[in-house]
Amino acid sequence: MRIVRRILLAVGVLVLLAAVWVWWNRYQKVDMAAYVPAETLVYLEANSLPDITSAVTSTDAWKALAAPGGIRPSVGELGWLSRLAMWTGIGPAEAVVFSRAQVAVAVLGFDAADAGETLKVKPRYAVVIETHTSSARARVAVEKRVGDFARRAYIEPRIERRQTDGSELVVWSSPGGDRRIMAAITGSVAVIGNDETTVRTCLAVRRGERQSLAGDAQIEVMRERVAGHGALAFGYVSPHGAARLLEVGATLYAGRFLEDPRAQGAMAATLPQLASKILGSLGWSARMTGGILEDRYFLSLPSGVTARLRDPLIPPDTMSAGASEFLPSDTFSLSRYNLRDPEAAWRGLNGALISQLDTLGAFIVSQFMEVALKPYRIDQPDTFLRAVGSELVTARLDNSGESTVTIVEARDEKSLRELTARRLGAGAKTERVGEAELLVAAEEERGAAAFLNGRLLMGAAADVRRCLEARMKGATLSQSRAFIEAARLASMNNPSSVMTYTDDKESARTFITAIAGQRGASAQPFSETEFQHALGQIPFAVSATRLIEGGFERTTRSSFGQFGALAAQFAPASSTQTTP
Repeated sequence: MRIVRRILLAVGVLVLLAAVWVWWNRYQKVDMAAYVPAETLVYLEANSLPDITSAVTSTDAWKALAAPGGIRPSVGELGWLSRLAMWTGIGPAEAVVFSRAQVAVAVLGFDAADAGETLKVKPRYAVVIETHTSSARARVAVEKRVGDFARRAYIEPRIERRQTDGSELVVWSSPGGDRRIMAAITGSVAVIGNDETTVRTCLAVRRGERQSLAGDAQIEVMRERVAGHGALAFGYVSPHGAARLLEVGATLYAGRFLEDPRAQGAMAATLPQLASKILGSLGWSARMTGGILEDRYFLSLPSGVTARLRDPLIPPDTMSAGASEFLPSDTFSLSRYNLRDPEAAWRGLNGALISQLDTLGAFIVSQFMEVALKPYRIDQPDTFLRAVGSELVTARLDNSGESTVTIVEARDEKSLRELTARRLGAGAKTERVGEAELLVAAEEERGAAAFLNGRLLMGAAADVRRCLEARMKGATLSQSRAFIEAARLASMNNPSSVMTYTDDKESARTFITAIAGQRGASAQPFSETEFQHALGQIPFAVSATRLIEGGFERTTRSSFGQFGALAAQFAPASSTQTTP
């Protein structure tokens, strides 16, 4: 009996010691906003990488594509070793860091540089990781992963180590020195970025020398707006960040709408002023729902702007969905605008913008609004929108983005024919395509148009002709299984002003091949035939946008959501896809 008591006592002591060990090594999640600077423009956080991985690998798209993509079945599974690492901190450094890490991404600014005929914008960002483990183990895991990334991106990177603010900074640079990525470890926290000032700023926040984003009242309001608490991931753009993004967008795209360089400069200068008055913060969250990933966005607006837009943007009582019968079955994307009165909506938007500006700014914006619809072959917005019905559709037939087809309901066909004739100019030719007459301008840039079954189609001649031929052959988008499934999920009775459908196949392919390209992810060769068959069953991604109290809400459902886009950017299968 004495021996038995001693054995039981020893077992009890071991159990107690094990319990103390687990308690001592337990980790508690922290607020990652406390790890980034208060001046952060764009902020993203993910508090459980295993939860995200599990959600992604539970989607219908993953189940259909992973096997033919050659990905081993165990990818994404949280085995007992990973769970042990999570709870006890015992295991390989990479396993412990992955199972425990909380991650935040902070964008502190944007750099612009000429790249030939275009302007290249590069964000200055830092990825902050709370590893919930020792500094030594964090260093091993982070330097290994970042080093592997740098070797894929730069082939033969130069490596430099130096001390900065009490921490060792490791820098991997491309052979030409034009690109680099760096990492620093302080305690259990790793900071990785593409700009030294940004990395050092985050380190200063961690040391308590700079104010953090934590406690910002607006970020907490946005968490509530997009149900960010408990979501797989959460993102926030500050009002200043939203204005800065609009300024960058104006610089990039002003030339598409305005030919006069002086007008381009004036627009680029006016938009930031406008943004500061009408844009609030922007939020994003991601969650798993019904086998797909749902991204929810919210853009806050001042109450006065929301009030001015409420009536003009009311959708009609019944939604029209006929435009899909005029588009080819392989159309890449379409956006459907459902407005009770399109002209009133346009005037309301114009008025809401102008009301926030001084005289000069109002004049510039009004001039911009006159030409904003030119890419869609609309020269006189007020007159045109007065003559159309409640459904307006813009569609991209492929992913190149070179041209757009516009389809509207011809409520006042006589007026639309007069506008179309002026648009096409003298010398327009007429072609017969099935039951439709195709009007083709003598000058290619003026495009073409066709009236058919109460609708007007406008776009490049080749694109409009392709639409008419698809309808003649009965091979339209309305017959596409992927589109039908997406429309069913979206429900045509959704009270949203804007519905967007996007072919999700290429996005899904990019994501799967990016994952398959990671070390140890593939178990068998890629089966192109089986993969293409499975890819053909992927439904369109669907986005619904509507005006609600306080701003615009947008909900997107797709195969892999924003995680797919982020994975393709930060975990490329080849170095040619990577530009930190």
